[in-house]
Amino acid sequence: MFFRVNKKIATVQDGIYTGVVVAYGLDNQNSCTQTTTLLKSVVAETAKKFENQNIKTLDTLNIYREAMKSLGIHSSKFPCSIEAILARIAKKGEFPSISPVVDLGNYISIKYNVPVGVHDIDSLDDDLYVRLATLDDCKDACNQYDGDKLVEGEPVYAVGNSVRTRRWLWRQMPAGRVTENSTNFIFPIDGFVGNKETIDAACDELISLIRGIFNIEAESGKITSDELEFRFGSMTDEEKAVEDQIAIMLKGVAQYTTVSQIRKKVSDAVKENRPLRIKLGLDPSAPDIHLGHSVVLRKIRQMQDLGHVAVIIIGDFTGMIGDPTGKSATRKQLTREQVEENANTYMEQIFKIIDKDRTEVYYNSEWLGKMSFADVIELASKCTVARMLERDDFNNRYTNHQPLSVHEFFYPLMQAYDSVAIKADIELGGTDQTFNILMGRNIQRDYGQEPQITLFMPLLEGIDGKDKMSKSLGNYIGISEAPAVIFEKVMKIPDAMIIKYFNLCTDLHPTKVAELQRKLEAGANPRDIKMILAREITTLYAGAEAAVEAELRFKSVFQQNQIPDDAPIVLVDSCDGVSDGNQLVTALVRDGYYGSKSQIRRIFQQGGATWDNERVTDINTLRITNEEHILKLGKSNFFRVRF
Repeated sequence: MFFRVNKKIATVQDGIYTGVVVAYGLDNQNSCTQTTTLLKSVVAETAKKFENQNIKTLDTLNIYREAMKSLGIHSSKFPCSIEAILARIAKKGEFPSISPVVDLGNYISIKYNVPVGVHDIDSLDDDLYVRLATLDDCKDACNQYDGDKLVEGEPVYAVGNSVRTRRWLWRQMPAGRVTENSTNFIFPIDGFVGNKETIDAACDELISLIRGIFNIEAESGKITSDELEFRFGSMTDEEKAVEDQIAIMLKGVAQYTTVSQIRKKVSDAVKENRPLRIKLGLDPSAPDIHLGHSVVLRKIRQMQDLGHVAVIIIGDFTGMIGDPTGKSATRKQLTREQVEENANTYMEQIFKIIDKDRTEVYYNSEWLGKMSFADVIELASKCTVARMLERDDFNNRYTNHQPLSVHEFFYPLMQAYDSVAIKADIELGGTDQTFNILMGRNIQRDYGQEPQITLFMPLLEGIDGKDKMSKSLGNYIGISEAPAVIFEKVMKIPDAMIIKYFNLCTDLHPTKVAELQRKLEAGANPRDIKMILAREITTLYAGAEAAVEAELRFKSVFQQNQIPDDAPIVLVDSCDGVSDGNQLVTALVRDGYYGSKSQIRRIFQQGGATWDNERVTDINTLRITNEEHILKLGKSNFFRVRF
């Protein structure tokens, strides 16, 4: 079942922005002190406010008045529901309590000055639709009032031919009222881009109250001029499987094609019993992969586990141009040999993450190298220069009179044509690739193909929680590092990054991530949740057994301050005239544990060193005997020191 909005209504004002909250199993029959108290309180506050203010001067309602007016509704004669509610409170100083759930909806409506609908899901036998009334609607006697006849083209909330709300946001019809026996509800909170923040706040509080009062978790979503539908209610097993796929596909994604388009793409693939083709274009360079690089690859693996196929495109032909994205100058072109060497190195690494058996690999020279000049001209005709100059990097270089070669315009066109060549269903990339990937949708449409859907993954901050993960900044977690190192580095990330890392760096199901987020919000110790995160990530790249060992090591070293069993032994030479401490520093650098002696001395001077469990700041005071000594530098580096 869907909640849908007609396109003509969706584009009113600067575009609608309707919040949707759905909850199942609410007790609407027994009296509820909390909802009654909330309603009485907000009504009292509102009545006092309007002792000295006229409803007509309330600016927050203008957005609804103008919207209704644009659809031919006389808002003074037929005010929107919230204006009618406020007018009653201003006139009578009260508003009736009806039932717990309806009271809750009215409380949100009055507090935020927004129309809030309350619909009984079990009474819906078709999609809930905001649309223009049809002739069939008008023929139904249940939709008519004496002296105020429903007319064709009037905006309404309707289910099938049953009108729930007249004149869009105005009068609730008998069919739209809920009973005390109702238990499952959908709450539309109508708004526009102009009061988006208010709608978001109203949705958040409604969800919080449902959770706090009824101990029920609520679903939520938004209807916008781009996203015109929201799914809710009972589903078949096949529909549930599709929605589960969508949830996994969108976990952690920063931007994406509308859910309705994604749903159609997945549903069609299920009906046709075929896998979706997931395109990933690789820049032919050869970095050592860390978690930042893995974000897109993990998403591909998750979709492969759902039965889909990855199509990796090595840009040997586009690599000879060089991706100009984000560059202030023309990039150096690569030779075919350089591209192949880099690609082979990169592929070895990515198959540690994605499933090789469900992956196709192509070089785009296979089709781009065979294009005739006429083919190139045809491709170039699909995009205007003005469209190309919408790219910030092109526009900046053009505006600042920096070199901008014509051949660089072909990079996004060629990358887009790759989608045509492989018949891509989905293309993934970072948010810095938005222009290039969206170009693929346009070019596919021009060549008669159904446009691919797009998923843009966000950049991942490193363990400092600030800068993009990078080896050069030292804030990275390498996927090939020792399990203990991976575990320890994950435990260093700021608490605020925990959920983002769960979403981008693990394959944990979205419902499980949401559950962990709720635990954090409820006051759970972030360290405990982070321990789960570290175990998940370490397991992905080192295996379950190694992850367990890494966790035990971390607990013994960091929580119990124990010496790890694998603490390395440092053998120190005895030398007359040189202190034991200086000899130790020499040995630590000699064995490669530190890059310089000054680095070690700083740790001592800053109080970060212990010798046999006693803090030492002056290395010259160290004395090495024939016994084994324990040196700890920083939080986790232990050494067994012997002559």
